[in-house]
Amino acid sequence: MNRDPDRSGQAGALTVLTPVAPGAEPDLRAYLDGLRAGPSPLARLPRTHFGRWVIVGDLAPEDERRPDHLAGPYVLFTASFDGPLDSYLDELCDELAAEALEIWGRCAGAPQPPAGAPLKAYLRAHHHTTGFFVAAYPQATVGDVRAALAQREDVIAFARDAQRMDPAQLQAAFRERLGG
Repeated sequence: MNRDPDRSGQAGALTVLTPVAPGAEPDLRAYLDGLRAGPSPLARLPRTHFGRWVIVGDLAPEDERRPDHLAGPYVLFTASFDGPLDSYLDELCDELAAEALEIWGRCAGAPQPPAGAPLKAYLRAHHHTTGFFVAAYPQATVGDVRAALAQREDVIAFARDAQRMDPAQLQAAFRERLGG
């Protein structure tokens, strides 16, 4: 059996490591820090379970060994997503064009402007196999997870609202709100 280390059920993992252009790290860091203030741009990609950009300077082990010094900083982008990688990269390159300009536009060797098919090729060229990927819900899409969380909230609200109902009211309210 050939198992793809970047797949867990229908979910995929993406790991991209791109070198930051000389002198661009302070502006890139400021831009990435600014993303914390609002909703993540990755929320605009409906197939994204989780994603993150991180600037990596050196690789420091947790034990007493010396860190591996990199030639310069890198941007590490990781994401877990629904479906095939190829179409996910298309969506990322199209939908996040403004963010790509701010992030990968500050990376060495990135196409200018960093968008569309040239950006997709750049990301593929800097893609690294994740190695070991486990999805929490390998068969559940982002939509499935959101629907389950919404249902959970509905049940919690119902339980809170039903605290003082008599049995007949409880039965009627349950049928009306939860379809039982």
